[in-house]
Amino acid sequence: MNGNTRITLLQRVRDSDAHDSWREFVAVYEGLIFSWLRQQNVASEDAEDIRQEVMSTVVEKIGSFEHNGRPGAFRNWLRQITSHRLRRTWRTRKRQGVTTNLAAIAEELADDRSRLTLIWDAAHNEYVVKHLLEMTYRRFNNTSITAFQRIVLKEEPAQQVADSLGMSLGAVRVAQHRVLRALKELGQGLID
Repeated sequence: MNGNTRITLLQRVRDSDAHDSWREFVAVYEGLIFSWLRQQNVASEDAEDIRQEVMSTVVEKIGSFEHNGRPGAFRNWLRQITSHRLRRTWRTRKRQGVTTNLAAIAEELADDRSRLTLIWDAAHNEYVVKHLLEMTYRRFNNTSITAFQRIVLKEEPAQQVADSLGMSLGAVRVAQHRVLRALKELGQGLID
């Protein structure tokens, strides 16, 4: 498959019933939603319910999701679903006589320019990158991963990394670029 025909995870999930694609999608986004809600001090029980409702909505509506070509389109779509589910859970809790801060979180999350939206965007990208790194690391030997981490993530000089790993400068650069290319391929369409 060449670079022009790569299929992003979102396309694979939207266009098929492939269990592997859904499993990968759930691995990335289910944890993101739950951890983000907990960081906003949403009760664990509510966070679990909202996570399930968001994922159920995504399963139901992903087929009609159309990326508009603008950066962050999917991330924003997912954020809006999460905001709606927060609002729905708040209404349910209110009827039950339970006081929560879910309405305030939902309102701020619905605002494209809010502080909470910036936090959502950063959490999304961080979570997806972490997941992509884990997936990528399984595809390479430890030396290549170490070279990549030290040059790209820790910003160490390539020659210093090569010397300490007993590799040539060229081999370190090749390892760095292979890992980076794999990350870009895996992340296509997830971070924008």
